[in-house]
Amino acid sequence: MLNILEKVSFLPDKPRKELIFNSKNMRVVLFNIDAGQNVPLHVSESEVLMYLVDGKGSFTVGERTDPVEKGSFVVCKENEPHGMKADLSMTVLAVISPSPA
Repeated sequence: MLNILEKVSFLPDKPRKELIFNSKNMRVVLFNIDAGQNVPLHVSESEVLMYLVDGKGSFTVGERTDPVEKGSFVVCKENEPHGMKADLSMTVLAVISPSPA
């Protein structure tokens, strides 16, 4: 059992990324993104669910950028560009399936 809220901490100069779980079927990553920081657009060969645990900002999927706040989530298809930007400090749980090679 793990409480991900115990893993929340921020870096002053870049988003903090922590691997929570990894298997061949699924990877779970916790992103802690301080206000003004972002995770640039990138792609994955897997599907990605991004869930905003806390904070406020925006998720970009494809060419669409939407504001998000606590409780928001989006699912990205494989090879679909996605990224995040924090207006207020954000904690995002990303579930990637299957786990990338």
